[in-house]
Amino acid sequence: MSEQPSFFTFHLFAARFASHAEAELFAFEQWEAEPGPEASDAQYQAWEDSNPSWRLAQELGLHLDSDFIELLPRGEYPRYLESLISSEAERQRLHSQIAGDHSHFILVASAALDDQQPALQGTTTLDYLGLFNPILP
Repeated sequence: MSEQPSFFTFHLFAARFASHAEAELFAFEQWEAEPGPEASDAQYQAWEDSNPSWRLAQELGLHLDSDFIELLPRGEYPRYLESLISSEAERQRLHSQIAGDHSHFILVASAALDDQQPALQGTTTLDYLGLFNPILP
């Protein structure tokens, strides 16, 4: 008996970055160097308050769990992304939304949002491609 593949719910964004390094700086948390032992309590507290910085979470205006975020260079599309989508209709929708100049895709699994389903949209950096594999009530 073969098992059916399991699919998870995710939001997909596309973006245009000049390099993969620039995409990583946007998509993932960034930490400044921790202050040394000579730092005052106030300096250490200021460091804690400003770290990590995370442009993706800032632009979306959401708290995200970084364990459930995936950055995909365009070269990994379409085969990998298509393998994550359960329905042919959603795969066709994906094809119709991708622009030729998208360099990267950012996959935000619903688990990154504590399984909440906020109404998401594009930002100045991101084109929102939609919700895939939604759990129907």
